[in-house]
Amino acid sequence: MKPTEWNMDRETILAAVEERIRAIPGVMDMRFLDPSLKEEVTNLEVQAEKNGACGGLMPFVNRGVWEALGREVSLVIIGDTNLLVDNRGLLYMMDQKGQIMGEYVTPQQREKILKEKPETKFLSEDFILHPEVEIYGEPYFLIDEISFDYLEGLKGIMRVTSGSVSTMSDDYIRGLLGFSGPNKWTHLIGFDLMR
Repeated sequence: MKPTEWNMDRETILAAVEERIRAIPGVMDMRFLDPSLKEEVTNLEVQAEKNGACGGLMPFVNRGVWEALGREVSLVIIGDTNLLVDNRGLLYMMDQKGQIMGEYVTPQQREKILKEKPETKFLSEDFILHPEVEIYGEPYFLIDEISFDYLEGLKGIMRVTSGSVSTMSDDYIRGLLGFSGPNKWTHLIGFDLMR
């Protein structure tokens, strides 16, 4: 395939992705990350990890963001409260052996857990603790990558993933795209192109 043919295919694929994204209920806007924006988001995420979680009391790793930024194509969406993303498995508290000490749970998971194990301990309404885990090393939060099923079945793309950006990136991106204010949030998506 000649480079010009591939570029046409790439543009066709990206146009199909954009059309699919803009059709998702709750999506207010989207933007593909050009090299400059990708670099800015990367710098903000590095700074966020340096700052740590819980006011700097605990380190965190945002694997979802790094996986999405590591794909060939990255894009960000601005959503309102109607945008639904599967956030099961989003947030974990880990130790240095990779053991899960705590994790985010959905309201449905919370109900099931409390029925099965009423003695369960919660750090908050949506975060369960596993006190039976013997902690090894310094604990940290892991914000994991999450699936993004809205692009499932779209021809020309593979390895779709997504992640939740830090508040620093969220503020920057929403400001850049003109969506400041409450009840709006950003989500980062990444994928590779099939060759």
